[in-house]
Amino acid sequence: MSHVYIAHSTLDLDDLLKLHEAMRAESIPVKFAPDDANDRDRNNRDIDDAFAMIVLVSATSVRSKTVRQDIERAKARGLPLIPYQIDKARLNGFFKQEVQPHLRLSSTTPDGLAQLVQQTLDAYKKKCPVIAVMNLKGGVGKTTVSAQVFGAWHAMAGGRILLIDLDPQYNLTQTFYEMDVADESAAADRSVISLFERSRLHTRDAESPAEHWLSLSTEPFAPVARDYLVHDLMADSNSPPGRFDIISGQFEISKYAFATDNDALEQIKRHFLRQVDFYRSEYDLIVFDTNPNATFLTRCALEAADRVLAPMHTDIYSLRGVKLLNQVLRTQIPVGKRPALSVLFNAVSRSEQSTFEADARNGAFDDAAGFPLSKALLKSALPRSKHFAVKPPQEGQPPWKQLVIHSGRGGGLKQIRESLKTIALELKTLCDETH
Repeated sequence: MSHVYIAHSTLDLDDLLKLHEAMRAESIPVKFAPDDANDRDRNNRDIDDAFAMIVLVSATSVRSKTVRQDIERAKARGLPLIPYQIDKARLNGFFKQEVQPHLRLSSTTPDGLAQLVQQTLDAYKKKCPVIAVMNLKGGVGKTTVSAQVFGAWHAMAGGRILLIDLDPQYNLTQTFYEMDVADESAAADRSVISLFERSRLHTRDAESPAEHWLSLSTEPFAPVARDYLVHDLMADSNSPPGRFDIISGQFEISKYAFATDNDALEQIKRHFLRQVDFYRSEYDLIVFDTNPNATFLTRCALEAADRVLAPMHTDIYSLRGVKLLNQVLRTQIPVGKRPALSVLFNAVSRSEQSTFEADARNGAFDDAAGFPLSKALLKSALPRSKHFAVKPPQEGQPPWKQLVIHSGRGGGLKQIRESLKTIALELKTLCDETH
């Protein structure tokens, strides 16, 4: 699990505890040396696994050998430094050189701690971007893109990717598992509903939120360990390395579209956002597959996402879906929470570029879209192919074999795989540049 590491002097305990509590309130995992002993191996392991380092700058920490070694380790690992001054310490030569250029925050300002938490939260989110695959028109290939493009991302870059099935039809889940498996997961609350409401995963005596369509539970709950909630698509002993997991979808999350208690829905949305933020610590990328309607689930996905990927066909109907999606982004999501929008042409002819695609790339539809569509379009496009046809999982076949990047040979597969990798690389580059 990734975390923020706090470098501190043992005499800065009060400030350390305040900071730890503030981070806990935002579900940001924290590690620090818990005692006076300079256990270098332990500290180095914790620093190596961190996404950033907070340095408590004090009169005692600037003289601490342990803090200096922590900072040197962070520098060697290329870890972002977030210094936070807690007294009027005079910085020595090492701190002037390594820490002062990054020093922007102080406990003497009224909102210093809040700024520190926000900067740490920003660094935490950069470590694991969240992408929502979305278009407010159905049938444009959202589920195909969610599975196949990010399956190629995983094959190309490795690491840990989590798919979250936010479509009540849960087609993404059924891409990898038979319906019986998805239904069994839903029956045990080992499913997406456990990101919104307290369920039997969180406490044994809880009632399943899926059983109560007319009521919403706003009771707070702590995230469960990853293994209790996700399905490991790479669990097979012959699977490729890394993790490629999915949180199973279910029909019962449709209940939120019918709920009328806005205060309860707002609380449930906060539950979802905090759960997603927590699981960022376990993954390098999180991907939502979404439904093609502007609903409560749409807003949840958009507020959690750093980027929206909108697949579209080369026709005016798909264009309208992207236009409506952009309107939702502009009118419903505050600027500070608004994700970037990328558009991917899907199911295009491999032999020649259509007039519609060429016109779109030249800006002819920017006015009709209501935003600069030509600039939002990925340079790559996903070709039409029989290899993307929906195929039910075969009995006895591991789930990861459903990914085109790993399945079979022949029939133009090489070109399709190269297209998938090119799209994945372009998306990854955009995410790296944004973050």
